[in-house]
Amino acid sequence: MTATTDTSAPELTSSEELLWRRFSAVLGTLPGVLDERLRAATGLNHFQYTVLDALSHQADRRLQLTQIARTSDASLSRLSHSITRLESAGLVTRESCDHDRRASWAVLTDKGAAVVEDSRAAYTAIIRSTLLDRVPEAHHAALAELLTSLLPGEVAEQCSALDADLAP
Repeated sequence: MTATTDTSAPELTSSEELLWRRFSAVLGTLPGVLDERLRAATGLNHFQYTVLDALSHQADRRLQLTQIARTSDASLSRLSHSITRLESAGLVTRESCDHDRRASWAVLTDKGAAVVEDSRAAYTAIIRSTLLDRVPEAHHAALAELLTSLLPGEVAEQCSALDADLAP
């Protein structure tokens, strides 16, 4: 594989390099920390919890698998594997889509809803200690806007659609 390099791009300044290094460190360490803490507290990894939580916020407790995959930037293969594990545990069911035979819905079961509800306090404590308590509240909105701006356009749109319940 050959890397394409834009030789006209200016070198990074010290502050840009520092920003990139910290961003890389967050990307490299935070997912593992979240998985470890959440699995110890709930038995779920972060991805599984976010899938169940997203389903729990829908009025009919269902989302199309492709929509979940886009918002989480997960491959359909990874999502399908996770859904299979959640199905085996009785937390979700998979249903065919009436209007698109190629699509499937993930549907949260009553047991899955109970697991999300029982796990919510632990999850909240983990995200508080991992992020929220470390960022002054006055910066929360600006940081959320900044993070949204870093997402690929389609992912940002899907996230905004799922976050409609959070509008003031």
